[in-house]
Amino acid sequence: MTEFAADTVGIDYAKDSNEIFLYHGTNCYRRWEINKSGAIEPGRKSYSFFSTRPQDAFKYARAASMRDMGGGSFNSLICEPVVLKVRFNARTWIQVDFIQDEAAHDEDSTGLVLAVLGPVPCGSIVDVLHCMHGRRLGNGAETIRSFEDGRVMEGIRHLKETLMKDRLDSWLMKHMGTWSRKVGTSLKGGEVPDVTLDDEVRRLRQLQVRA
Repeated sequence: MTEFAADTVGIDYAKDSNEIFLYHGTNCYRRWEINKSGAIEPGRKSYSFFSTRPQDAFKYARAASMRDMGGGSFNSLICEPVVLKVRFNARTWIQVDFIQDEAAHDEDSTGLVLAVLGPVPCGSIVDVLHCMHGRRLGNGAETIRSFEDGRVMEGIRHLKETLMKDRLDSWLMKHMGTWSRKVGTSLKGGEVPDVTLDDEVRRLRQLQVRA
């Protein structure tokens, strides 16, 4: 990866962290599918394609929008081409199968296209370019949320605290559950431990979702 970055002109490369940033063209609808599935899944011929230049990826994004508009079914998400800026490190770089010169297909381009085998995790996406949906919602610097940075879990804790505080049924359920545990433990001759909010969140994680 280091040799490729040194030999390639104009590539987005962070030398300190030894990471290469490539660009993936898609539309906003598929962007939300990627966010939901947790990874950029392989498409045509079991590959996902990345460009060294964002303008080349944007051409692929427009093509993806036109392709998904087929059949007369489309919405504002499908019509909006977006470009995902994706980080590749030494571990994910081994998924790159082959590299082709984009100038062979487009005389105006000086970039490269890289074909990647296997899914690329959502955590590798560092930015979303050309997306207007987030800006219309008042969040121009939107990033894809995941459990890795703890923001989603913090939101769950805040929501749980709000429900416990403002809703009578949640307040009753909490105190009845605490009372039931205390009585059950006392009857067995044990000591009643203090149950914190983190204990409740941990218990919810262990519950199996049933259809």
